[in-house]
Amino acid sequence: MVSTAIWFVLSFIIALGILVFVHELGHFLVAKRAGIRVERFSLGFPPKAIGFQWGETEYCLSWIPFGGYVKVA
Repeated sequence: MVSTAIWFVLSFIIALGILVFVHELGHFLVAKRAGIRVERFSLGFPPKAIGFQWGETEYCLSWIPFGGYVKVA
């Protein structure tokens, strides 16, 4: 019973993470295509856990895992 509940919670978190990633990726791609500078692409909400800079955009994973955001100029 406990292992079933843990499996359900982990599956839900993974599915939600994929959904959030695809959603925020849509914002990111539309902003880039429109020529808008993207300052940060984040999965999760601050504070930042890990991240790296590539070009003009900072990519990061943050500690609060309920959502994400794309910070545009």
